[in-house]
Amino acid sequence: MKFYDILNISPEDCKVHLAQWNGAQEPLDLYFSGEFQHWQERQSKRYFERKFILSLIRYQRDNLWLFVGVYESKGVKETDREGRHYYNTELSQIGESLRGRLIINYKRQGRIAYPNGESLDNVATVYKITPEPIAIADFPGFKDVLLSRKQLNIIFSEMYPSWKSALSSASGVYLISDTRTGKLYVGSASGGEGIWQRWMTYNKNYHGQNAELRLLYDEQGPQAFDTFLYSILEVCDIDLSSDLVIEAENRWKKRLLSREFGLNKN
Repeated sequence: MKFYDILNISPEDCKVHLAQWNGAQEPLDLYFSGEFQHWQERQSKRYFERKFILSLIRYQRDNLWLFVGVYESKGVKETDREGRHYYNTELSQIGESLRGRLIINYKRQGRIAYPNGESLDNVATVYKITPEPIAIADFPGFKDVLLSRKQLNIIFSEMYPSWKSALSSASGVYLISDTRTGKLYVGSASGGEGIWQRWMTYNKNYHGQNAELRLLYDEQGPQAFDTFLYSILEVCDIDLSSDLVIEAENRWKKRLLSREFGLNKN
């Protein structure tokens, strides 16, 4: 099925925005938190000079894109001293029922992030339409886990099946990184529901009863954790003894110097 047929929109009226990680911000996070439109309106060049902006966000792998809306471009409302343009846009009703549900298969041409609509005609195809709008990507595999604090909260508030199934099936060593200070915390989870159970505690109280994290919480409150990232360093069998998992944890603490310069004190 053709992409434009299902949206019932003319390619010639569209400028496509192929949004993906820019080295600082993840568009999917911004979309899930409701900040995507505001972020998209700020551009270094006058990219949105057509009637509509057709917004697609990279999803899971290179050639898959999540449709998040068609925006009407009403022109640049302001240009700052650095030459950044701030557009005035309005979310259109076009494709309203498909926002967050329609996944497109399209191979981007080189590094072009703002192709004209015609570039996708007869090339972009419908990969899948999900029953409900996607609020976070499915579990990507242990080595690719990298969650912001917002994403962690979404996973546990919605109890995403793919994430729960994977994280509760494994023990292991995880890493918490503060992107604001660069400090690291290495922890481990074993027994019970493994990593899922341990991270659920962080989601509930932020600090997981860890001494340095608790001190940070007491001094600065929940907002201090907004810049945290959660990832997995080593996966272990769920039945592996806690002593062996802790041995692995200690090896990582030595490698990353998280006792000397990070948030580990044990």
